[in-house]
Amino acid sequence: MPLVVVNKGNCRIPKAEFDGLISYLPVVVATALTTYENPDGKLKPADVEVWVHNPNSHDVGSDKVQIVIFANLYPERAANLDERRKQITRNIRKTFPSLNIYGWVWILLAPGSFGEF
Repeated sequence: MPLVVVNKGNCRIPKAEFDGLISYLPVVVATALTTYENPDGKLKPADVEVWVHNPNSHDVGSDKVQIVIFANLYPERAANLDERRKQITRNIRKTFPSLNIYGWVWILLAPGSFGEF
């Protein structure tokens, strides 16, 4: 279950467009991070959780939209991680061409274990 943390930064983004970006992220992240070779790495948009952080007075250097993705480390995912990141950034730009914003995507892969209670 990837976790996507989005920091809106100090960008002036219309609410409807930002809401669209947030609702689109599970789709684009699930598509980009799915590993067909590893059954544990298959993702659906419902598997991706998104947390939004709005700027506050304690933030430093947050003038861009920042998207940090935490996901389980699978060799198949790590083998072409840069291509997966490029796919996410390309799809964001293609889907929201009118957004006059700048930002970045950082994918962090690590061993992990998930369980429900």
